[in-house]
Amino acid sequence: MRKTSTLIELKAFWRLLWQLGCRDIQTRYKGSVLGLLWSLITPILTVALYTFLFSGVFHAQWGEDFGNSKPAEASASHGQYAMILFTGLMLHTFLADIMQRAGWVVTQQANLVKKVVFPLHVLPAVVVFAGVFQILVSLAVLLLALMISGQSVHLSWIVLPLLVLPLVILGLGVAWLLGALGVFLRDLNQLMGWLVTALLFSAPVLYPLKTVSQNMGAWLYLNPLTYMVEEWRHVIYAGTWPHWDQWSVYFLCALAFAMLGYTVFGKMKKGFADVL
Repeated sequence: MRKTSTLIELKAFWRLLWQLGCRDIQTRYKGSVLGLLWSLITPILTVALYTFLFSGVFHAQWGEDFGNSKPAEASASHGQYAMILFTGLMLHTFLADIMQRAGWVVTQQANLVKKVVFPLHVLPAVVVFAGVFQILVSLAVLLLALMISGQSVHLSWIVLPLLVLPLVILGLGVAWLLGALGVFLRDLNQLMGWLVTALLFSAPVLYPLKTVSQNMGAWLYLNPLTYMVEEWRHVIYAGTWPHWDQWSVYFLCALAFAMLGYTVFGKMKKGFADVL
């Protein structure tokens, strides 16, 4: 009986997540002339800016050997540089968006907090839902760019959803944790801008990991983006399969953090109504 009740609750949770997530995406672009097209335009403009700065102005070259591809092929043009850069930026954008929005998500829905029957855990999850949508849009843009440039789309692409799953689970943990803390610590949101920037520069998003010394490179793996960005690029451009042993460790750590965030949110939500 308990098992049946849990399944019903999960089904209701996912249905509500889908409804609120779709509404969140629509609301974000509501009133703009281009609407949802901004979800396509924004990542393209961001990559164009970074490519102009690093590849055009500073003449940076990736110089990374992606499996069977030659280094020259990986950095021979600004377009190829942009695509390699794009794969890292889309993952950073996913986590950065969660960090910047999750702290506000409960306070912005104060009217729902006082509804006893409303599952408040779904509010931070909506932010993750929107982030996953942006990843899917970005992947479509990347796929189109690869086809236009005549580069290969490898069979290894089929594992991308499974590969990125631990990052999504980690994002849920971050959203629940920040969603709870943001209600009581309003200064937390002021810190997020710096943390997002630190997350960007302490992972090999704008530069190849091989340019960093071995000792420093080991420290970069403390950044949750480092492993994911490296695997993501090799799966997409070299057609190599992920290191499943490392993926398993990442998955278990992400799951543990998500459980921590879920538990903290569950304990702290009892005081939300008093603060809001």
